[in-house]
Amino acid sequence: MGMKHFDKAQSKQIKSLDIEGINVYLQDTVSSSNDDAPITGGFFRMEAGSSLEYTYSYDECKIMLDGEMTIAESGGETVTLKPGDVVYFDSGTTVTFSSKSSGTAFYVGQRKFGVL
Repeated sequence: MGMKHFDKAQSKQIKSLDIEGINVYLQDTVSSSNDDAPITGGFFRMEAGSSLEYTYSYDECKIMLDGEMTIAESGGETVTLKPGDVVYFDSGTTVTFSSKSSGTAFYVGQRKFGVL
């Protein structure tokens, strides 16, 4: 079967990345079985507290679902995402994530399930 349905996926618990002092959560939900061009989607949440710097080793797109999240590109612009906003990252992009409160986004990245 080619279609998969994930009922109420946004309401499921998102696992902590267990980075001391940083309130960040990520949970892969679905992934393709294409080894040559994998696609994985899931949920990312950032809460108030220390920021998270991350360098992408794959292309990724996020859509903000609720709350707010600020993303500062190293050497580039800073944006604060609100629900409905979309952001895209090329592989090799370094960004810093932060939030004054809390924000949740859905992502789709060209990587295998569980590989960051």
